[in-house]
Amino acid sequence: MIPVYILTGFLGAGKTTLLKNLLTAVKADGLRPAVVMNEFGMESVDTLSLQGANVPVMDLVEGCVCCTVKGGLADAMLQLIEAARPDVIFLEATGVANPVDIVDALFEPELHGAVSLGGVFTLVGATRFPLAVPPEFSQTQLQRTQFDQVRYADIVLISKTDAADFGRKFAVESVVRELNAKAPILTVTNGQVDVKQLLDVRSQYADKRPDKKEQPAATLPKGIMRRVRERTEGAEGSTSAAQDRVTPTSRPVTSFGNLQTLHYEFTGPVVADRLYRFLYDLPEGVLRAKGFFTDEETGTLQEFQYVPPTPLVTEYPGVDGVKAFAVVIGEGLDQEDLLAQLKACEQDK
Repeated sequence: MIPVYILTGFLGAGKTTLLKNLLTAVKADGLRPAVVMNEFGMESVDTLSLQGANVPVMDLVEGCVCCTVKGGLADAMLQLIEAARPDVIFLEATGVANPVDIVDALFEPELHGAVSLGGVFTLVGATRFPLAVPPEFSQTQLQRTQFDQVRYADIVLISKTDAADFGRKFAVESVVRELNAKAPILTVTNGQVDVKQLLDVRSQYADKRPDKKEQPAATLPKGIMRRVRERTEGAEGSTSAAQDRVTPTSRPVTSFGNLQTLHYEFTGPVVADRLYRFLYDLPEGVLRAKGFFTDEETGTLQEFQYVPPTPLVTEYPGVDGVKAFAVVIGEGLDQEDLLAQLKACEQDK
């Protein structure tokens, strides 16, 4: 599968400048990068600024990738993969995008088996980021989004530090740490950063997990070595497919910071009432759940969505060949317990 790295950050934080440096670095390492650029408006200014980088770019404009154009992300990704055959994809989201919704969009059924979540990187502008977190009830929607961008980042990068005095830089870093106690914090000046450190997300957390033996394999090998491209069609017999294919026991969690994505493939028909109970009983830390299952009673493929507190299940008339699987997105996930509960939803054998 092709790793997708998500770049978030409020307007003017320096995402495109960082992206240019990331592209230069990965190309120098022998990788083929591609970009999905999301902006509001009829035309992407940031895409125009990438001209000359000699990198395939797919635009998603007139909306946010996490809402208005969410349905177009899968098509854009698949077109980009087919045309460019990249080793790595960078998704630069509009400044008002919530990372939870972006990760959710990556798990559309059309993308199943084609891409994986490489990591979520959030840029914070040292000159403009709030110096305190107000009570949640008094936060505006934009403030909540800005804080969520930090809260669910795998790595936080503080930019524009050359334009901020020591006191402000210290205060911003303190707020970042209050929002996200796990993520490494890197300082960025003019988009310059240690790219290998940034993309090797797994190593950032290797010494911070209590039991390394219980942790899933990373979606990337060491550093930013070339990833073998895998598509769903025709990949079943390959060695890389055997390593990357998601099963109930392989690589259930695909993020490393606060935001986690747990993936389970059903091995048989599902009892709908059991799945309903599973969804209604999900813990508070779950932010999204979605997937497909074959109803043991009707034999039809059903789609389910869960955004707290309400689950929705409907018959799915969509693309052929969709596998039955479940994705749970949240923080503090007890992966073993959730996997056991999902397995218990299956028809008794």
